[in-house]
Order: sequence, then C-alpha cells, then structure tokens
Amino acid sequence: MRFILTLTLILIGSSAIFAQSGNNSSGDAVRAQELIRQARAAIGGEEKLKAVQSLSAAGTFRRVIGGQDLSGELEFDLLLPDKYLKSETMIPMPGADITRIEALSGDKAWADARSSGPGRIMIRTAGDGANAQVALQRATQAEFARLLLSWLLTSSPAFPLEFSYAGEAKAEDGAADVLDVKGPNGFAAQLFLDQKTHQPLMLGYRGVAPRMVMNRTTTQGGRSPEEVEKAIKEAQAKAKEGHAEAPAQRPPEVEMQVRFSDYRNIGGLLLPHRISKATNGKLNEEWEMTKFKLNPTLKPEKFEKK
Repeated sequence: MRFILTLTLILIGSSAIFAQSGNNSSGDAVRAQELIRQARAAIGGEEKLKAVQSLSAAGTFRRVIGGQDLSGELEFDLLLPDKYLKSETMIPMPGADITRIEALSGDKAWADARSSGPGRIMIRTAGDGANAQVALQRATQAEFARLLLSWLLTSSPAFPLEFSYAGEAKAEDGAADVLDVKGPNGFAAQLFLDQKTHQPLMLGYRGVAPRMVMNRTTTQGGRSPEEVEKAIKEAQAKAKEGHAEAPAQRPPEVEMQVRFSDYRNIGGLLLPHRISKATNGKLNEEWEMTKFKLNPTLKPEKFEKK
C-alpha cells in the first residue's frame, strides 16, 4: 500500500488553516448553511440522508505509531442518534493479535482491549490521570461527531454542531470552501468542501496524537491461562490506581488532517472508500473501506459494555 497524498492548502482570508474565526457574522453562518446544503445534495440528497438511521462499515488499515508499522481490520457501527462502536484488530507481532473497542452509548463511553495467541498483550493508551473517564467520554463523542460529519454531513441532537464560513483554500489540484465547525466541550474542526463536486475533501482539527503502550505477558513459568489472565487484571487495576494518584498531565495537541477520496455509490449515497490521516502534515494512517451497509439492524445492547 502506498501513501500518496497532497495536504498543502492555503486558506484565503485567515491567518492559519486551523485557526478558528472569532468574529463570525450572520452572513458567514448563512453561507455555511448553503454550502452544507450543496454538499448534502452532492452525496445523495436530503431524503436519502434523513432516511439513514444506522450504518455499518468495514475495511482495512495501515498505521505508523512510534516508528512501528501496524496493519489490520476495522469495523464501525453507528446507531443514531447517540450510539457508536469502533472495533479494530491488528497483529503487532507474530502469533498474537489485538482487538481494541471504543464505544459510546448515550453519554457513557467505554473502551476495551483483548488479545489472543500464546501470550497475552495488555494495551494502555495515554489517559488524563484522575479525569481519564471524562477524557475518554469527550474523545469518543468527538470522534463520533467527526465521523457523522465526514460521512453523512450531519450531527447528533445530543452533540449539535454550528457552522460558519471561514474562507477558501487552494491546492494544486483545485480549491475548497472551508467551514469552521464548533460543538460542545470545546469541539472545533474545519471542514473542507471541494468547490467542483461539493463533496467533503478534508477535515482538520487539533487533537492528541495516538499513542500505544504494549506490555506482553507470556505463559512462561508453568502458569495456566487463568493465572495469566488474573495477573493481567491485577496489573490493569494497579495501572488505573497509578493514573488516579498521578497529577493530570494532558499530552500536547497536534494538527490532525483527515482526507477523503474514492467516493462510491452505496444505496444512493456517495461514501468515501479511501481515508488518509496525517499528524502535523505527516501522513501516518490510511483506511481502505471495503463495505458499507445502510440501515442495518443494530440492537442498543451491542453498544453497552459487557
């Protein structure tokens, strides 16, 4: 898989691509709503978009974190208005695979990870000390909001978004209209709409770069799988206690850019099948979506932590 992507855009009329406009006029809001209307028409129209109450998607990914090249499969389940689940499975080392789940059900978010193979791998992502659960909830809500915005150009009533016109961005391969997007809990992003097709071209925002810590526990020493599992749970409990006692130290934020391309017709809607992600302008992740399903039967229980 090759990573080829041009992310150089120059925003006309603003000091920086991802700077938020502080003095938005009513005209900016009206202009933004018109551009959103055009974009929704371009990917399928109001009738088809409003008919979407659930969505499932699957694909493969390649990601580079800390110099490590990872690949695997990912799945998404969205049940409007406020339920979201992302599952990704990767093989970080021979003989072992990891499945990580992030989910949102209403205002409750949770994450889980499990592994299989001759040993067990415990994953711990960076948290916010005593505020780790709050941080997880806000991060998952924001990710759900970005996905709804990028794929369906909509938002949840539980997490409403406001739009204003920010200007025009130009690149070698064309130009884009740029919208400032704001929401609860300091949510902020910029949506780039292709001026020719009106389809979403890119979403930019500031966030914490993904990090992952893996601790492998093997069955050496004659321990049974049950004993290993118990040891893992004890280690997880100690890690959680350590986070609660440590002072909250928020990792620095970076510029994130998500680029959308290869739109294909799925049940009358145009959805992106290639999604590329960059951190501070450096491409480090790519998704190849292989399946979308509109309005699958999804039970609310699926989004609850077991």
